[in-house]
Amino acid sequence: MMKKYFDDKQKTLINAWVSQATESSNEYLKFMSNWIAFNAICYHLFYDDAVKDRAELNRKKSNLTKIKESVIDDTEVQAQSTSLTLKNGRIEINIKAPDRLNFTIIEKYTEDLIFEQFVKSYSDKIVVGQEIFQSLKESLKKENRFYVLNMARIKEYNQSEDIDDQSKRTILILCEKNNLKTIKDILYQIRCNIFHGEKIPGEINDDRIVKSANPILDQLIKYLVNEQGIK
Repeated sequence: MMKKYFDDKQKTLINAWVSQATESSNEYLKFMSNWIAFNAICYHLFYDDAVKDRAELNRKKSNLTKIKESVIDDTEVQAQSTSLTLKNGRIEINIKAPDRLNFTIIEKYTEDLIFEQFVKSYSDKIVVGQEIFQSLKESLKKENRFYVLNMARIKEYNQSEDIDDQSKRTILILCEKNNLKTIKDILYQIRCNIFHGEKIPGEINDDRIVKSANPILDQLIKYLVNEQGIK
């Protein structure tokens, strides 16, 4: 990853959040402050990689409920008609199958893509120490496996179902291999669980997870700040 220009305002913002994280004795505030700094750095470095064409369902123009009711598992329904229309740089797709589905293809920023690009750019540069990785891993131990639940999909989680199968469906995120992709996935999920109100300060398991995540997030930020000359 080549060095990219950060202006004075960006540097001030990032360093302010890093300082708040350093000075805070509260592990949750430390994590959130560090995450905001990490997010700001990755956003600036990889914004262009995160703007991609996406197809979005227009729910007002689609009868999704009837479509779901009419489609049977493992069967293929042939569309009665399809049409494509270009409007203001957007491609609108109408499908009648037999009820209507309407999609729009548009360029849109997708946050998780900046973190995917972070992993691609730094996998051969950033190595997280085994000691702090092991601490995070142990904080996520459930019986003989190590993972964090995706609380947005908690209703789909089943203790009796195969862990690896649920991992493939992102119902849970495994923390078993010390590599940057695993680190990114775990930290991002912890971030989501905190920001969406799914972690409780004072709850012993949540406290342990957040506390164990902070040294790793510290390491990532210090590397980026030093490499990019943000100090």
